[in-house]
Amino acid sequence: MCSLALRKNAQLHNDKSKMGSKTATPATSDELPKPKDMWHHLSKGTQARAMSNIKQFYKYFAIPGIGQLAGGLPNDHYFPFDTLEARVARPDRWEPTPNKPVEPPPELSNLSITRESDHSHLYIPKDSKAVDRVRKIDLASALQYGQAQGYPPLYNFLLEFTKTNSMTQVPYAGGPDIALTVGSTDGFSKCLQALNNEWIEGRDDLKDKEGLLCEEFAYMSAIGTARPRGMNIAPVAIDDQGMLAYGKGALEDVLENWDTSKGKRPHLMYTVT
Repeated sequence: MCSLALRKNAQLHNDKSKMGSKTATPATSDELPKPKDMWHHLSKGTQARAMSNIKQFYKYFAIPGIGQLAGGLPNDHYFPFDTLEARVARPDRWEPTPNKPVEPPPELSNLSITRESDHSHLYIPKDSKAVDRVRKIDLASALQYGQAQGYPPLYNFLLEFTKTNSMTQVPYAGGPDIALTVGSTDGFSKCLQALNNEWIEGRDDLKDKEGLLCEEFAYMSAIGTARPRGMNIAPVAIDDQGMLAYGKGALEDVLENWDTSKGKRPHLMYTVT
């Protein structure tokens, strides 16, 4: 449903761009509408969060000679690593496999890694002299506490990669953004914390129990993460292309026939794109 709304917004914008001009100029990100406010979908815990007062002092920490006691940053001279070196595989080590999912890839154990063209030498120093935080790749900053956003060189690389390769048609000003996590299940858990109010039997009213729409065959760790939060798991019928919109057990059927005596209709959907 959200993807349909995005497509409609994008089509509406394209139609307006073409009016009165034979060759429409693509709109810049700043000319697009602002993202919709989804505050009402955030959990109570998320809505109660406030910005850390300590963060406002971080801008002063980059000044040479400033000793800060606000965030408890350790002296990087005590870090037990002086350099980081590795032999990194190059993309041309492997032959591209045919785009036929039914055929398994060749045995990787038979590949040789003795050729010089197979790898590159990676060297990361203890302290880089780069002034730009996005280009400052060293152990003194990578092993140090930082912003919740994540390590700047990694965050910016992944954000640009996302904008260039996987989310190129976001119909909102500013384009896409990303959040770094330690893995998919950790990221999914954080999404549930942000969007789902935990429900505990015997403490909370049944009418407040929230649900999660998912495919009838879903990743077990995702479902295992949602169940302890007291969520109603609502499976939706699928075919080779994913969730079915209409028919028995499909999305429309599940939502229109939802039994509200067992909890709220789901406002969250977990699916594989």
